[in-house]
Amino acid sequence: MRRHLQQVRGELVIGWLLAIGATTVYLLTLEPSTSFWDCGEFIAVSYLLQVGHPPGAPLYQLLAHAFSWLAGGDMMAVARCCNALSAVAGGLTVMFLYWTILLTFPKLPKGEENTRTFTSHLPALVGSLCYLFCDTAWFSAVESEVYSLAVFIAAVIVWAALRWYHQPDGRWLLLIAFLAGLGACVHLLTLLTLPAVLLLVILKKGYRLKVIGYRSPFSFYLLVFSFFLLGLTPYLIIPIRANAGTPINEGNPSTPAAFRAYLARDRYEHAPLYPRMWRKHKNDDIYAASWSGGDTTLAGNLRYYASYQLTYMYLRYLMWNFSGRYNDRQGYGSPQNGQFITGIPPLDRLLVGTGNSLPDSLPTAGHNRYFLLPLLLGLLGLYALWRDRRMFWILLTLFLMGGIVLNLYLNHPAYEPRERDYAYILSFYAFAIFIAHGARMVIGYWLKVIEKRKPANSKFSILSSQFSIILLAVPLLMACQNWDDHDRSGRYIARDAAANILNSCSRNPKGSVLFTYGDNDTFPLWYIQTVEKERPDVRVENIGLIGWVNFKTLLTESLEENRPVYFTHYAYNHFRQFLPKRLVLEGNTFRLNLSATEDNDTVDCDAFFLHLVDDMHWHSLEGVYIDETCCKFLEQFWKDVLLLANNLADRDQKRQALAALDKTITEIPLTAIQDPLLMEQIALAYSHAGDEEGSLYVRSYLRTLLREQLDYYHSQSPARQRVMPLTLRPREELMERL
Repeated sequence: MRRHLQQVRGELVIGWLLAIGATTVYLLTLEPSTSFWDCGEFIAVSYLLQVGHPPGAPLYQLLAHAFSWLAGGDMMAVARCCNALSAVAGGLTVMFLYWTILLTFPKLPKGEENTRTFTSHLPALVGSLCYLFCDTAWFSAVESEVYSLAVFIAAVIVWAALRWYHQPDGRWLLLIAFLAGLGACVHLLTLLTLPAVLLLVILKKGYRLKVIGYRSPFSFYLLVFSFFLLGLTPYLIIPIRANAGTPINEGNPSTPAAFRAYLARDRYEHAPLYPRMWRKHKNDDIYAASWSGGDTTLAGNLRYYASYQLTYMYLRYLMWNFSGRYNDRQGYGSPQNGQFITGIPPLDRLLVGTGNSLPDSLPTAGHNRYFLLPLLLGLLGLYALWRDRRMFWILLTLFLMGGIVLNLYLNHPAYEPRERDYAYILSFYAFAIFIAHGARMVIGYWLKVIEKRKPANSKFSILSSQFSIILLAVPLLMACQNWDDHDRSGRYIARDAAANILNSCSRNPKGSVLFTYGDNDTFPLWYIQTVEKERPDVRVENIGLIGWVNFKTLLTESLEENRPVYFTHYAYNHFRQFLPKRLVLEGNTFRLNLSATEDNDTVDCDAFFLHLVDDMHWHSLEGVYIDETCCKFLEQFWKDVLLLANNLADRDQKRQALAALDKTITEIPLTAIQDPLLMEQIALAYSHAGDEEGSLYVRSYLRTLLREQLDYYHSQSPARQRVMPLTLRPREELMERL
């Protein structure tokens, strides 16, 4: 009994140490402000308990709202505190994963309890740490998104189910039902654990439900359902807050009918299970044909599913996490962007055309190589689990539900606006359990080998320590490879982009109206206005949310009231055809003119220059990880400044042109830019403004960069070079011009 208590106490201590360590890692790499995509919206709606996009995440909102109190009234710290919710949830997930792995191991035979540390705790530690440092889990744990919290609840459900499996007490099932309801109030992926739980209950034979006074199965199942409904109660805040008329009130679910539509996500497209090529947006047929061979029959749909949806949109993500990643650029089928790698040159030559490392001039932060070690341990663990058929099918069900089954349901169109690996985080969680079983199998084999040699106890301890270091080197390798592209500390790019967009609008007594269109030019603005109270005089309206009839009405009303009207770049690109020659660039936005201009590239140089000098700023980018989305915003800012500088130089205002260029190159250095053609335009702008020394500096930097990149691309086979003309040929032509 004493040994059992010591064992339980040891497991608790190790689990909590893991939670503290994992949370510390995530907090050290946390983004200090808002991120792009949905994060700005989640912070804004959580801070004031507003109504976000359907179907809502009320439990996440409540917890994030509570975390925002930690800011203590410092508005600049609210985003960091909300982000910390994901970090804490991620750390707790690692703890429950460790405990879950221990529950999946078979009991040790009598006489072998003294090897438990080596045969149970060590492999459980390896599996837990591999999940901690894997790409998708780490990404989700350092920003304000629902996935880290959702997988934490899923992890507790799996742990509770295994506790019930070893100790069949009906109260565990009541806890699972309650957690399932709570999980649905964060994200529906938590419900993907229930088939594995159901299978676990079915496979457990000879159990008796033990609950206080509830021996009737019907009454107990009714109680289980009641606990599930109890878990759903956070959803009551959605219609309550919608009726309160919050500034952000997406879908306005204030009535029963509107609330039903909100929960059903009626405003979104619903993907059918078949056909697989279902979406009919612009270019969708062309994109799908590149994966299906142009065949729209059943055979073509199956080819599309196997090549694109299953392989490219799931297995590629699995390999990102446990094999390696070529770079952090979004993949559209090209082997040069978003591909997985192994770190083994012969294999990587087949995948991306070369086994060489990326040169520093290419985005190297996402170039991660694990040499297949986590993947092989996971596959070995799946094989090892076959000896325990019940546990094999339970864990395999969890893995498949979070991966292939979910992939079938999502029915990905070609192409998605961003990578979707975060959707499969539960599958990667399950694979970490496989890794632990693989490590345990390796340890078992090693013990059999050294048992034949019968070393002394002291020598056994030395060998055990050495072998432990070897196994722990696998997650350590993942940590070292992934740190640079998951360390978002010091990154304020989304926040600064939002501030610069708002500060591009004039300060008018009646207030300006700013039309946006996408997520990334809307949600960071919602955050900075709601939380940091930046430019509340600007009315931000997303055309995609308010609709084309409301847009025209609001536009007309704004013009009648003499309010300045602005468009972000996303909105400009989508709607400039309806307002030809009436949009003028002013800072990072386009102002609507009442009268037509001479052409479509008009710049209000005076207003833009004043915005740039007085209102538009960027935090330091030194040592900051810049991903693809951030890079696009930085490069767009540069393009706007180049248009301003060239127009100023044309007007013989070369001093102002140089001031604009110098300010921008100081805040957004060349190292933050990936587009070599943009760098050429910067060099030309310096020359046009009369600064040949500045132009020479940019050209020299660009020549060095191009030489590195061309050497890398030319190291690939001629056949591979022929399929990458959009990457290779512009660089060759640019090198010739320089």
